[in-house]
Amino acid sequence: MKFSPTTSFRSPGLAPLSWAACFCLSLGIAHGQQEYELRTGLKLPAESVKAVGDGFTATIARGTAVQTLNFTAKDITRVTLRQPKELIDARNLIANQKPEAALEKLDKIESALLPLRSVADTWWIRSAITRMDALAEAGKSKEALAIATSDSAKALNSEDAELLKSFQTILTPPTAAPEDKIQSLKELSKTITDSWLTARLWLEIGNTLANQGKLEDAVKTWLRVPVFFAAEKDLAARGTILAARGLQQINAPKDGLKLLEDYQSDHLTSPFKQAIDAERLKLNPKSEIEKVAEATETATIPAATEATPAPETTPEETEAKPAN
Repeated sequence: MKFSPTTSFRSPGLAPLSWAACFCLSLGIAHGQQEYELRTGLKLPAESVKAVGDGFTATIARGTAVQTLNFTAKDITRVTLRQPKELIDARNLIANQKPEAALEKLDKIESALLPLRSVADTWWIRSAITRMDALAEAGKSKEALAIATSDSAKALNSEDAELLKSFQTILTPPTAAPEDKIQSLKELSKTITDSWLTARLWLEIGNTLANQGKLEDAVKTWLRVPVFFAAEKDLAARGTILAARGLQQINAPKDGLKLLEDYQSDHLTSPFKQAIDAERLKLNPKSEIEKVAEATETATIPAATEATPAPETTPEETEAKPAN
């Protein structure tokens, strides 16, 4: 998907126009220059492009004159948008084991993205996939899978429809032997070119192996994600956490703790610190209890005070005391 903004724009249909202002999308989801390219060849970095009903309207300024251009999604060949912050936040929240909060973030942007769902290279498909992922993590697999066959999904272009179908396959529970699902996912991994989707696929293979009780194989599979897909930061964090849990279950909690500590040392400003810290506490609760006990003990022990010396007595005073 292409998301690089450009300042190059010209209009074969409106060649005499002199473009004085740069335009930005008025959907409340991005800042800076954005670009619409229409089938006529017209490129619109639009400061006043708005979604209206089933289409869009753009206001084009030429000197003191203003022209309004109406078009629909079918008239658009390409849209360049920056990734909505809410979408980034939603993926991070899933990695921090807060899928319900992630769904709330997605609720804020999907109405703005919906008019663009039939246009290739827009963020609606990513929002839909993230919603499916959040629902699956919240234990709502049926709702997650239903998105792939919803009316909104039917409006997708062929490329995005295939992406959504692939993710539906990844999330679908095995209907026969789990080995069949693992094999089908491995075959699917050879055809998917999307990095995030491939990384999520390997997490699912690890989950399926764990459900079979093959924890050592599951740990190795989960670790593929932070090793080979480090750029997919949310999934790399999830793979690390799952691998650490798996190591605990095969009686190697120290290795799991070391894995989490190494991750934190390599990602000092990670947005997943909360989730990593929670897993470290699960793997090594005694050390945290000892720290709390030490802090409490230090706070309650009174400071040592200097003893008041006894008054000195002279030999004469001693002799003068009557004997009992």
